[in-house]
Amino acid sequence: MKVILPTVLNPISRRKDKSVKLSLETRELSPQETLTLMSMEGLEMWLCLAPNENELEVPEENAEVDEKSPSDRLRAVLYVWYTQEIKNGTFVGLFDTFRKEKMEKIIWGVKSKLDK
Repeated sequence: MKVILPTVLNPISRRKDKSVKLSLETRELSPQETLTLMSMEGLEMWLCLAPNENELEVPEENAEVDEKSPSDRLRAVLYVWYTQEIKNGTFVGLFDTFRKEKMEKIIWGVKSKLDK
């Protein structure tokens, strides 16, 4: 499914996580165009923007927007673990110290599985 519409890019806002929120306006759409857009809501996709005089090229690989890297995911999970430990009183200190300790245990756990 592909939708190509003339559009105007309106105010752009930056978010805390350094992503960008775009606001686009189209001309009046037909009911079919509106339904097509609504069916695409929430899907990851490529957005190609170019002034009228330029040609567009769509990348062949799949678009991935919300995918966090494995290291970002691990850091987020460690932070939740850290806040729980702080709340329970089982850890006192900074997150950086907690993260380094837990990462070292993870590293040693993986190393212990390596062939000698």
